[in-house]
Amino acid sequence: MADLSGLSICVLGGDRREAELISGLIDSGARVSCFGTPTDGLRSEAAVAPSARDACSGANAVILPLSGTDSSGNVKITSKPVSITRELLAAADPAAIVLSGVVRPCLAADCAALGVRLVDTGEDDELAILNSIPSAEGAILMAMQATPFTIHNSNCLVLGPGRTGLTLARMLQALGAHVWGAARKAPGRARLFEMGIAPVDFADLAHCLPQMDIVFNTVPSLVLDRSLVYLLKRTAVIIDLASAPGGVDFIAAAERGIHAELAPGLPGKVAPLTAGRILARVIPRIIEDEFGKGERKVRSLDEEHRPGR
Repeated sequence: MADLSGLSICVLGGDRREAELISGLIDSGARVSCFGTPTDGLRSEAAVAPSARDACSGANAVILPLSGTDSSGNVKITSKPVSITRELLAAADPAAIVLSGVVRPCLAADCAALGVRLVDTGEDDELAILNSIPSAEGAILMAMQATPFTIHNSNCLVLGPGRTGLTLARMLQALGAHVWGAARKAPGRARLFEMGIAPVDFADLAHCLPQMDIVFNTVPSLVLDRSLVYLLKRTAVIIDLASAPGGVDFIAAAERGIHAELAPGLPGKVAPLTAGRILARVIPRIIEDEFGKGERKVRSLDEEHRPGR
């Protein structure tokens, strides 16, 4: 378990996952303040601040939801709106770090202006691999709900052999599906072949799309354009797990009469408890790594509250 004793941590916004995260931070020895976070299931040791600024005041780390901020600088919340501004982040400790699952230009610019370290938790391999489990389960659930046939013996194509794509392909295999995987690079196709998944180059998608029953996309850029969408059967289903706007021409899919859904952020929707426990396992380790084990130079809580300071 990570040792975060002596650190003051602020958690802004979020959903049920953050309650589990806060519990993990407390177990690691941190003092936690939160704002805009659901209070159901929140441990009594966590301080619910009256404002975002109060929660951030003097914090050594500011944690934003995995979804990060939107283009206007607002974080996803359950009860109270939270706008992440430069003035708000300035209330944290000068040596603080900011953790966000998605880094928008506005957040990056504010952190750079303040000289604050910005940590993109979405790039952490441990977090991404563990999150791929509820993501894959959620994607399969959506496919089951959208189709009149079983996953077993169906033809499934997974676009992108990344951390989520590989987990999803393996689960589909276990359910008895015939699985294809599309990868741009030879090493990715080699990994798919090693797993017993039929490898496809993105340049050759046109040859396999007509026989597909379900297409899962994990690539956060347009990969299924109009011409490719129109190669699919009208009975096909598309589940797009990429962050908005996804990698599918949804207008073309609607015109074609194909059921297509954009479904980012599935862990928090289909398995918030597990997803929260994943955060509680990984985020404390990331914070400890950022400050350096046994070498962080932050004022202890006792020192901060000595008389005369």
